[in-house]
Amino acid sequence: MANCVVCGASNLMMGRVPLVIVDSQWYCEKCLKKVKGKVVCSKCGGEAFVADGHFKTVDGQYMCTDCMEKAGIMKKYEYIMQASTSFRAQAGAAGKEPSAGTGSDSAHGGMRAIIEKETGPGEHVEIFILGNAGEAIACSKNRVIVAKTGIAAGSATGQKVTSFKWSEIQDLELKIGNLYGILQVRGSGLPDYDPANINDAKRADNAVTFLVSRKKEFEDAVTAMKNIGKA
Repeated sequence: MANCVVCGASNLMMGRVPLVIVDSQWYCEKCLKKVKGKVVCSKCGGEAFVADGHFKTVDGQYMCTDCMEKAGIMKKYEYIMQASTSFRAQAGAAGKEPSAGTGSDSAHGGMRAIIEKETGPGEHVEIFILGNAGEAIACSKNRVIVAKTGIAAGSATGQKVTSFKWSEIQDLELKIGNLYGILQVRGSGLPDYDPANINDAKRADNAVTFLVSRKKEFEDAVTAMKNIGKA
């Protein structure tokens, strides 16, 4: 079950209305037009509530879930699950102080919480950055931590966290392809990945993947992480 983020209309039970996901938020057709205007996939031209799919902003333009899946960005059901999880989290927080967070903020907070649960007494997350759906990497003064959820963890409900002590790490390496980049932890016995095919890296314990449009963001994060590792 989900509800329109604007008017609260439900897609279940009596009086149900169709809903579409746009940037991890659920909208009915009327509210979507008011808030977002006409939402059309920049790749195939499919329009919200006309084509059968949901939408996400990629590189500043809308892309439908079918085209995202074909491009290897995200599976359709993974995106729906992510939006549904975000909706349940917001519903569970009803009555609390309203938040200005977006769907991406919810993902950020959820992944960071998973990583922070792994930290020890007196240990703090110094740098944190989200990768593609279900992927995040962070570091403390003691180690680098890679978190994976959902399909990136091997199943729709999967979750795994892997840590690498700074003493075990030879390098934090960025590899940039045409569409995607990979940030991988290098060390003895750790696998290496090709950004031309991110499927293995997306599920890897020692790497996270990201859109190449975020290259500068990841370059800055890696520089900051390395400085912490040297301290």
